Amino acid sequence: MLKKVDGSWRFASENNLEDFTWSKLNNLFRLSPLKRQYRVYGDVCDILALDENDRLVIIELKNAQDRYIVQQLTRYYHSVLEEKPLQQHINYQLPIRMIAIAPSFHYHSWVDREYHKLKFEFISYTLIQQQNDDIYIQLTDLDTKKVATEKVTNLSSVKKVNLSQPYDMATTEIGGFTFTKALDDILSDYVLVKNAHKLGIPELELSEIERLNNQGYPSKVSKVFKIRVEENRAKNGYREVSIRVPSSIRVGTFVIWVDKRISTAVGVISPTNGKYHIYRSK
Repeated sequence: MLKKVDGSWRFASENNLEDFTWSKLNNLFRLSPLKRQYRVYGDVCDILALDENDRLVIIELKNAQDRYIVQQLTRYYHSVLEEKPLQQHINYQLPIRMIAIAPSFHYHSWVDREYHKLKFEFISYTLIQQQNDDIYIQLTDLDTKKVATEKVTNLSSVKKVNLSQPYDMATTEIGGFTFTKALDDILSDYVLVKNAHKLGIPELELSEIERLNNQGYPSKVSKVFKIRVEENRAKNGYREVSIRVPSSIRVGTFVIWVDKRISTAVGVISPTNGKYHIYRSK
């Protein structure tokens, strides 16, 4: 979940930042979670949330400075207003709030915001290690200077895991397959925690996401699979979701795991472009 860079703690990936923010929306911002990684007119909004007046809040998260964050939020604003999704939850009579969260903001972002017709909230964050090894996130509203803090984890929970060894399945007495706990945890982290929303399946419980995040799996892994999931709006009836996993994961293992765990999957493409169909009974 976390990594140390030049003596400072950072989230290991933008997905980790998003997982944490999603789970703490009420604590940090008094917001209610609505959707994450929400697709609208080809754009993907990191987080959609509601304030106490059912006003829509669009949140864009960055794990590093990004000079184009204002333009990105502008596109999301346009796409959401065009489609007006989730009308049963959102009061579209109220103006949409747009929040950008990043460690820092580029000078160009401040210029873009100053001359923009829309209003953008800039919130910076930093991770702070305390003497008892608790790590807190500190968020600062750069307009109001209001500060919010929340515990992220304790260093005792940040583990280093060696994923170079091969992880595989075990055969049951009746000829089926089961998965070792280690293998299921690894694939659950790289596939379900990071991509459940893209795969169209329910997200894991927050307690399970936190447990997997604290396993210390590295954020940079080299083996890329693609999972095909049904997509009625697509011309070919499916879309492909790229998944990165450790190089120790075998192709056959991954395909069988996807077959058993991803109910929306209709196929898998291996790193060498091998195609494996998954047949679902109607």
